[in-house]
Amino acid sequence: MKSLLDIDTLDLPSKEYDAVVVGSGAAGLFCAIRLSLVGLKVCVITKSTADAGSTSLAQGGIAAALPMEDSPDLHFSDTVKAGAGLVKTKMARILAEEGVKRIIDLIRMGVRFETDERGLLRFTREAAHSVARVIHYKDKTGEEIERALLQNYSGDLIENAQLKELIVKDNRCYGVIYEKDGKLRAIYAPVVAIATGGAAGLYLKNTNPPTSTGDGIAIALRYGAKLEDLEFVQFHPTAFCDDSDCFLISEAVRGEGAIIVDEHGRRFMGDYHHLWELAPRDVVTRAIETQRRITGGNIYLDFRPIEEKGIDVYERFPTITQKLKEKGLDPKKDLIPITPVAHYYIGGIAVDSFGRTTIKGLFAIGEASCTGVHGANRLASNSLLECIVFGDRAAYGMYRDWSYLRYSFAEVRVKYRRWAPKNSKTFSLEDVKETMWNNVGIVRSAKSLTKAIDRLSEIVNSDSDWIVRNSAILGLAIAISAMRREESRGGHFRSDFPYEREEFRKHSEFTLSDLERLI
Repeated sequence: MKSLLDIDTLDLPSKEYDAVVVGSGAAGLFCAIRLSLVGLKVCVITKSTADAGSTSLAQGGIAAALPMEDSPDLHFSDTVKAGAGLVKTKMARILAEEGVKRIIDLIRMGVRFETDERGLLRFTREAAHSVARVIHYKDKTGEEIERALLQNYSGDLIENAQLKELIVKDNRCYGVIYEKDGKLRAIYAPVVAIATGGAAGLYLKNTNPPTSTGDGIAIALRYGAKLEDLEFVQFHPTAFCDDSDCFLISEAVRGEGAIIVDEHGRRFMGDYHHLWELAPRDVVTRAIETQRRITGGNIYLDFRPIEEKGIDVYERFPTITQKLKEKGLDPKKDLIPITPVAHYYIGGIAVDSFGRTTIKGLFAIGEASCTGVHGANRLASNSLLECIVFGDRAAYGMYRDWSYLRYSFAEVRVKYRRWAPKNSKTFSLEDVKETMWNNVGIVRSAKSLTKAIDRLSEIVNSDSDWIVRNSAILGLAIAISAMRREESRGGHFRSDFPYEREEFRKHSEFTLSDLERLI
């Protein structure tokens, strides 16, 4: 980005592939496996170890229209209802209809799901689903999917590689620049997929791994890719937090019968929604925060109704219950204090139904992308499904475009762009996270967003570490998008505009020119 970057000449060691995928979660690996199957030479690079991303932390399960009483039409309808008027119906149709086939693909790859005594898939219900359609493996479905995908991927894999820049010329992507062991390297490829995950890790309290700081989204923006719906962040209502960390307590716990109670032991969710604990996540999140203010005390999750149904919570939720035991809490006996935290990033890089961005040769999949399938509020357990459905479709799009782009592909000698600071101040990633949590969090207002914009602009222009400034760019874009949307919808709530407004029933966009005007 010429207005923000100085150019230093560097001769970078490089390799060439048919395709490069940045990210080793469900979306990136499923896409890479598909590309390898048609003979492309593929390289996956990942920020940490291959299994350290958000996919491995996914507890609840993956939604698909597999039960006898279900159908893709019903799954589509639930997805649209949860999305608060902003779901792209074409994308939701693709998700619901192709999702069943992709589940079969996962089973063929060796993914294990829970079954009953007859060997039939066992389903559970989560918030805003009209039927039980969520399949799972204990409470570590994501970990199981990650295991199987890694076993099935046979291409090159580079771990502990931090994506630094894209190689873009005349709105066409030719590869990536990454840093490993303190050294910069380049990979050239006719097609590139960003599968770097979301940005909930930009918030002080979150359920994401440390790697989820929106790197790929911010980098794509700096090179001209259009972003969409950045203001929509999903806060999960039930997490356990102490001074050391936060961890998710899956929605499947409520699906199995757990209830939410206040300081006085009163079950209150019926005051806010007719679906009680299984209301959409944004509703449950705000209800918990409201009830906390009313009672002036903690809010709790009560596991005991699950036991009353004859389900052993230790067996059904081994990961969650073990973590709670380590914190000195026994869910069979104790009420578990909970708090909403940042969980899933709905916005991202704008894509078509085959993962194409507005930069030729550049694709985006998974949480880094914005397919529009989630609208303003994601339906529970649709995220893993989105990864495999659109990871599969992106592979088709990449193979099709590679067939043509490879003939005009030549190694482009690049100069590494050093990002020149405008002031000598330095900030930490914690400064970004505190700013986002305090001012662009569950409840927002023009006043809080103005504070965030001022602070994040200062961090972007500072002499801070690269990852801090890159994270601040996306945080700034989120805050600006939230300021522009003068209504409350789904995962975006404005205290100064507390209702939906028909004139804002549209998708927001954020582009490089928007950023250049700000910085």
